[in-house]
This record gives sequence, C-alpha cells and structure tokens, in this order.
Amino acid sequence: MAKALYTYAATALVTAALASAGAWRVQEWRWQANTAAATKERQAAEDEARELRESDARQQRQLAARKVGEHAAALAGLNNQLGDARARIAKLSDRRCLDAGTVGMLNAIGKPASPNLGLRAPAGRAAGSAAAAAGPADDAGGYASERDAAEHIATCRARYAELSGQLNQILDIEDARDARRAAP
Repeated sequence: MAKALYTYAATALVTAALASAGAWRVQEWRWQANTAAATKERQAAEDEARELRESDARQQRQLAARKVGEHAAALAGLNNQLGDARARIAKLSDRRCLDAGTVGMLNAIGKPASPNLGLRAPAGRAAGSAAAAAGPADDAGGYASERDAAEHIATCRARYAELSGQLNQILDIEDARDARRAAP
C-alpha cells in the first residue's frame, strides 16, 4: 500500500508540475499579448502626435510664407508711395523752414547725452566711430528747407508703416500658433 501511495504522490507531483508549467505558459502568453497591445497603442499615440506636430509645423510654414508674401506686397506699395512722395518733394522750394537751433534739437533726439552710454556702432562702422556718429554735426548748412523736412517726414512715415506691418505679421503668426496649441 505504501508503494501505491508513492505512485499517487508522484503522479500528483508530476500533475502539479505540469499544471504549474501550463499556468506559467498561459500567463506568459497573456502578458505578451497585453504588452504587445500596449506597445501598439503607445506606438499609435506617438505616430498621431508626430503627425500632429508635422501638420502644425507645415501649417506654420504655410502661414509664414503667406504673411511674407503679403508683407512683400505691402512693402512694394510703400516703396511706390515713397517714390511718388519723393518726386513731389523734389518740386518743393529750398526755402528755409527750420532754423539751425531747431534742426540741432531734432537731430539730438534719441542720441545719448554722453557717448559712453552704450551707443552701438551702425553696421559697417568701427565701434570707435559710434561716438563720432552721435555728434551734433548732423545738420549741413545749419537750417532745414521745406524739401528736407518733407523728405524726413516721408521717410519716417514709410519706415513706421513698414515696421508696424512686420510687427502685425509676427503677431498674427504667434496668435495662430497659440490658437493651435490651445486647441485639443
């Protein structure tokens, strides 16, 4: 009888070992299936995020290209207007309209009182020539004619329009970028 007990015990142990190995293998298959599904989901999410980033970058490039074209057209219009204004300005008289003191005061606007206040040299000039550029010797002849005043006003208006146009284009691009970021 003891021999039969050992046979049953051995059979039970073998059966338990086979059941454990089978359960282990089934759990491994389930884990691999779950891991593969999670990997596919993660990969799909990454692919979708990459496509959204690429689409966003493509839209930003298209918007920027369109804004550049609009700005170039606006700039061409400004240059035409400035050319027309300069043609009309050339017909003005050379009569004095601003005396030397007023011209000197206007030329000093925007210049530092001391050359040591960090005035940068314009492109093409050496750094030491920045102080010389800030000097009061900007008025040639000591007075400004109607033609000079009109020329400066026209140039200032054109540059203002150009700069405000550039700034508006940049703000439009940033607004579009922020709107895309805020969208879910």
